[in-house]
This record gives sequence, structure tokens and C-alpha cells, in this order.
Amino acid sequence: MIELMTTRTAPAPSPASIPAYGSALVCLPSPEQRDFAFLEAEIRLRHLQVGRLEAEIAPLIAALEKFEWEYKGRLGALQRELHELQGLIERLEHRTVRIHARLAADPSGVLGDLFTRDELNEIGEMFGIEIPASWVAPDEAAERQERERAWRFHQGTNRNDEAEEEILRQVRRGRARHVPQEERKEIRTLYRSLARLCHPDLAEDEADRERRQELMLQINDAWERQDLDDLRRIERDRGGVLGWRSLANWAERVIWARRECVRLDSQVIALTERLQALRSSDTFPLWFNPSLGNSVITQRATSLRIDIANAHFRVDEAKDAFKQALQYYAARVA
Repeated sequence: MIELMTTRTAPAPSPASIPAYGSALVCLPSPEQRDFAFLEAEIRLRHLQVGRLEAEIAPLIAALEKFEWEYKGRLGALQRELHELQGLIERLEHRTVRIHARLAADPSGVLGDLFTRDELNEIGEMFGIEIPASWVAPDEAAERQERERAWRFHQGTNRNDEAEEEILRQVRRGRARHVPQEERKEIRTLYRSLARLCHPDLAEDEADRERRQELMLQINDAWERQDLDDLRRIERDRGGVLGWRSLANWAERVIWARRECVRLDSQVIALTERLQALRSSDTFPLWFNPSLGNSVITQRATSLRIDIANAHFRVDEAKDAFKQALQYYAARVA
């Protein structure tokens, strides 16, 4: 007997039972979101440039600071000594000229009109002499000059006090100024929005908390002064302090990202110029070559010692010239 075998096939699905995959909703990014994504990539690229430049600059600055420390440590005392000697020479020469000018213009005058008591005492100590009373200006004239200086100081102090009071009055008027009703509403709305977005309790870490606390101080100060312009400025710039996530919509984030690109471009330019300046420095070869740097410092120390010896010789000459002028003045007075 032959058995007939048949196959059963499943019925064809009806069109109504097929899922409508083609009609699923897809969320497309807005133009602002696309712009921000592009700008965010640009920002990351610029951060990489900044990091690379800072990594190149750091060892150069460290080497420069080490060289400068050694240079000042070995030559600083010599440079100070030379500077002091040059200052002494300049004072002595200037005082000599003053004496000769007095003798030519008013031989009967006293040195007290030219030199203060402290200067005359210094002169006496320098030459080991006692300054005669005839060389000192009368006490009455000195007291009059002192009174005049005190009066000028008092007048200046009063003017300063008056200026400070005027500033305080302007501040008080600024804090108590009349604010229109519509402006008060905008101030209140903007203050509440900023406080909600920038509150320190929203901080992600301690550094973020510190930034938010500083920003809240500015917000509260602007609120107390009812300063709408300052609140608007904080609203405009808060993305630079707290980052783009603190901004309310994508349009604001795009604006922030563009400003951030400009800021980072400026930082890249500044770091590039700094790197070029360091590499083109005249002392650049000495930073990384201890033997060459030591040789240059030794040569400079030798040169400073020679300059100091010459300065001592010039000091002796200046002292002799000044002493002769004093002796000539004493002879004329006598």
C-alpha cells in the first residue's frame, strides 16, 4: 500500500500583521546640535595643541629657572656691590656740583639750604669731620619748612578723605538707585535662573564647587545692587566658568563653543610665541650645557670684579673732589 505524504505549509502572513518598521520615529539632531558637535571636536583639538605646547615649554622654563638661580647665586652679591658703588659715585658727584653752584650763585649762603641735616651728618661721617654750625640752616627755617610740609600733607590727607567719602556716596547712590518695574521683573527672573543653574550644590567636584561659589558671590552682589547689566554679563559668560552643561539650550552652547575656540586660539598663539621666545633666547645654549654655563658665569664674575675695582677708584676720586669743594667752601665762609 502506498502512503501519500503531504507537507503542511504555514499560511502567508497578512499585511496587517507585518510590523511597520518604516514608520518608526527617528530623532534627528537640530542644526545647533550639529554645529555644537563640530565645535566640540575643534575644542578638543585645540586642547591637544595647548597641552603639547605646554609640555614643550615646561622643561625649557625649568632649565631657565635653574640657570637663573645659579647665575644670581654666584653673581648677585657682586652685582649689588657694583650697583651700590655706582650710586655712591653719583651722589658724590651731584653734591659736588651743588656746592660749586652755590658758591657761584650765593657765596654767603649756608650748606643747610643745599643739604638736609641727615645728608650733612652722612658727609661728616664719611670724612671723619664735625660739621660746623655755620653750615647748618637755622632751626627756624627748618621748622618753617617742616610746618609747610606738614600743612601740605594735611591738605592732601583732607582731599583724599573727601575723595573717599565722595566715592562712598556714589556707591550708596548706586545701590539705592531707582529701578523701573519692568527692569525689576527681569532682574528677579534672571537672578532666580542664575541661582538655579549655578548653585554650589550642583557641583560635580570640589573645584567645580569653588567656581560656583565665586560665581554665586557675583550673582548675589549684582542682585543686591539691582544691576541688570551685571546679571546679563554673568548670564552671558557663565559657560566659560562652569562649562557648556550649565547652559540652558543648544543655541547658547554653540555661542559658548565659538567663544571657547577663539579663547583657545589666542592661548595657542601666546604659547607658540612664548616657545619661540625661549628657544631664541641668547642664553638658551647655556640652560642645558652645565660646563658652558659655568664658564660664562665665571667670565662674568671676573668682569664684575674688574668693574668693582674701577668703581672703588672712581669713588676715591669723587670723594677727593667733594672734599676739596667742602674745603673751598669752608675757606670762603671763613
